Amino acid sequence: METIKSILDNLFKKTKPGSENYHIFKVWEGAVGARIARHSQPKRFRDHTLWVIVDNSIWMQQLKFLEEKIKERLNQRLGSAMVKKIRFQIGEINVSPAKDSEKSISPEWLEIEIDDNARKEIAKEVAVLKDGELKARLISLFQKHTQFKTYQGKE
Repeated sequence: METIKSILDNLFKKTKPGSENYHIFKVWEGAVGARIARHSQPKRFRDHTLWVIVDNSIWMQQLKFLEEKIKERLNQRLGSAMVKKIRFQIGEINVSPAKDSEKSISPEWLEIEIDDNARKEIAKEVAVLKDGELKARLISLFQKHTQFKTYQGKE
């Protein structure tokens, strides 16, 4: 006879977010990007079908067009073809205010690290400038350009 503790432990092992079926919820934002993730959220995953809540009909239509690409990216991140269908429905997105404001301030590509060689090249390009403010702004611009180009190359 099983104890209540062992029954509950087995139940939580099956439904905890780290289990195979729920790993999809962890990779959602990375697969679709921060902008889409602000307007959509996986709700349920069962029998190779992912149900996704979308905050309005415009985003729902856009995501229907992107469904194949989203499935491909999700399955790539999951390491297997777990997602075969995606069903979209309009609903309320549950996002913590801190996470939402943090993501809306900074695009995903700004998180890319610039290597030391790129930093040295940028510094060399602006070294002739005398105006400190102009130099700082150009360094920032060149760094963002490098981050964005690197981000585009990863997609």
